[in-house]
Amino acid sequence: MTHHMKTFVASALVLASVAGTANARSMAGWHGKPQLHVDGACMGESWTTQTNNCTRAVTLFFPTTVDTSGNYRLVVNAYGATTANNVGCRFFGLTSDATGMYSVPVTYLPSFGTNQNISLGPVFAPSGGTLNVACTLSPGGRVNSLSWYQ
Repeated sequence: MTHHMKTFVASALVLASVAGTANARSMAGWHGKPQLHVDGACMGESWTTQTNNCTRAVTLFFPTTVDTSGNYRLVVNAYGATTANNVGCRFFGLTSDATGMYSVPVTYLPSFGTNQNISLGPVFAPSGGTLNVACTLSPGGRVNSLSWYQ
């Protein structure tokens, strides 16, 4: 195979992998803000993940970006050692005046003891509205990262 042919094949693979992820965004777990300010004192951050070191469940809210209105899907990568350390996430779009909501049911970790993906959506983000993520972490639960895309 010539050098030019190898370059072409590599370029085609890169283009094919990018084509299916238009408007993909991601963020680290430590971007989540506790619903109650006081809970920030017992949350733990390590390598941009966020773990609930509190004695009660804590809900974290994550700011997300809406590039264009439409349907979005979300993947939260999270960890819980056992069912006592579960993580459940809600994904919802709101109108700009916060009077209209588009949502899917809360979804929890599919299994325990290893990092897992929690997949949610599609959720509609209205024009001028917001796209929101709220994850409730049982004690010991951890959020590693979030990715969302149209």
